[in-house]
Amino acid sequence: MIIREVKIDRERIAGAIIFISLFVILLSMIGIRLLDVKVSNIELIDRGLYTVITDNGPINVGSEDILRIERTYTKAAITGAPVELDRIYTTKGFIYITSLDPFYNIGHQIINSVDFDGKPVWIHSSNNQTSDSGMTQAKLMNDNLRAVQSFSYAIGTPSKLSSLVLSVISLQDLALAIGGMALMILIFPLRFETPLPVRPFIQEDPEYCSNEETLGAVAK
Repeated sequence: MIIREVKIDRERIAGAIIFISLFVILLSMIGIRLLDVKVSNIELIDRGLYTVITDNGPINVGSEDILRIERTYTKAAITGAPVELDRIYTTKGFIYITSLDPFYNIGHQIINSVDFDGKPVWIHSSNNQTSDSGMTQAKLMNDNLRAVQSFSYAIGTPSKLSSLVLSVISLQDLALAIGGMALMILIFPLRFETPLPVRPFIQEDPEYCSNEETLGAVAK
């Protein structure tokens, strides 16, 4: 019985890691999709108080609950019309609205109730300490982004499932990092080879060596 030895090299290991990472990312995307909670409407109850209607029921959101607002702009794939994408981080989860949603006007009122200047990134006033240093402002934005990561789940998500959603997101980020490193190793392999010792030119020429051996044999 002959057993063939399978050579396990770096390329095969990196390929296996990339495949596992893609599989984990796919499962995490499906899990996030299943755990996602849709927002169907936003209603104004009173000045500064809004009700967000979700699949799991209404959630009241006030101006004091808003922690961070992110505004981005893109274009629709078919019409090419500009589309505004807004993400509102609150103490009860984040709200994701676009200018194509029927409740966009009410959602935009939530943004305008705290952001009077229309900043691309708005931070809660208790943390929004103005400074002349651009590095200080950038550090403030990064610190605030890390602070709101614990609320990176859709508003209306049950408290029992919020930790599960964050775990799935962390697993997805970990799979992306590991898969990216394996892909870099696969594309740019680092091969460490021992350099051959430098030999004289006479010894490296096989034709010269063969002629010298022939002359030696004739002389004998």
